[in-house]
Amino acid sequence: MPALPPPPLPERGAAWALFADIDGTLVDFAARPDDVVLPPPLLNMLGRLRDALRGALAVLSGRDLDAIDRMLAPLELPVGAVHGLHWRDARGRRHMQAPPPDIAAAVERACAVLAAALPGVSLESKSGIAFALHYRNAPQHAVAVRERAARLAARFAPHYLLQPGDCVAELKPAGGDKGSALRALYGDAPFHGRLPIAVGDDYTDEAAFAAARELGGFGIVVGTRRPTAATYALPAPRDVAAWLERSIERLVGASGGST
Repeated sequence: MPALPPPPLPERGAAWALFADIDGTLVDFAARPDDVVLPPPLLNMLGRLRDALRGALAVLSGRDLDAIDRMLAPLELPVGAVHGLHWRDARGRRHMQAPPPDIAAAVERACAVLAAALPGVSLESKSGIAFALHYRNAPQHAVAVRERAARLAARFAPHYLLQPGDCVAELKPAGGDKGSALRALYGDAPFHGRLPIAVGDDYTDEAAFAAARELGGFGIVVGTRRPTAATYALPAPRDVAAWLERSIERLVGASGGST
């Protein structure tokens, strides 16, 4: 499989719209999701990027919306949260695709029992509708988590499906993904009509890559995971930050590197 090239840089004033994941993309993973922190220089850079893109910057993440807001504070960006099931548009309006409450409660109880039976596995509830079983601190349980989570997904189908990820198996409601969130956000200002670019590292970002491509843009995969629908690649979050810094310089007309 041929290597993917690094992404291009924009021309001054280019009408780009950027949709970025957080974990594994803007910042490295941590032992626990709650340990991940966006340092002040990164938050400052994201604020400058938003301004350079005239507001066309959004976050697409598996985390819930309130957790994303805490991480990004004092920034408040358009967001596609819980893998696209909960999103906030540029006007501040919130939208959610949610399963029946009794089904969601039953899935959460079943996931809690599963996590309790496997020491080191933790359960993360996302907006009370999606439930992630993290095994980064207990890799010996990887197969057991994936197999048992798959059985739960089959048990609660068609309301729920299994979303695998990096050291996580997630039970998420059917019907939405990062691609659907990107399309929803792209349908309105300030994103509409711009070149959509999706940046992410995980399997869940593939839907966003495909959506960006369908709308005339492209995807950037972070890391070595292949195959991918992305057109370009960057090795790690630090390389994403460097590319974004150079993109800001180009967008606002300061000195920067060549494409």
